[in-house]
Amino acid sequence: MKTFVGNPSWLLAILIAAVGCSGNEDVGKGVVRFTDGEVVESGSVEFRSLASGDRFASRIDSSGRFKLVDQEGRVGIPDGDYEVVVVQIVLTEDLAADMHSHGRSVPRRYADYYSSDLRVTIKAESPLPIELVLSTE
Repeated sequence: MKTFVGNPSWLLAILIAAVGCSGNEDVGKGVVRFTDGEVVESGSVEFRSLASGDRFASRIDSSGRFKLVDQEGRVGIPDGDYEVVVVQIVLTEDLAADMHSHGRSVPRRYADYYSSDLRVTIKAESPLPIELVLSTE
């Protein structure tokens, strides 16, 4: 059995690289709900930076949760001001009413940056998770 004896700093460097030092992966996690507390059960969210136009998106799971990624698939979102859309495409044409599993429908105005009034400021010290609250009006 070989034993390595020497400067252990290389091991620390490997551990840091393996664990990652790209920041807090919780940044960009959030939930979408209506004003009455009911979660949005399906759809997607997209955040667009007001400064650069960069976009970060995620699907919404059945618990209303999302986890933003950039266009290269990296998890998280940098500090900045964002406008937000919530898009939900519901195909009901060939389904009976009791077969729909999308939950409450998101009002159409949230699907367009021009009519959605959702704005979020992300800061390193911002509370986690991000909470988007949609009006049903």
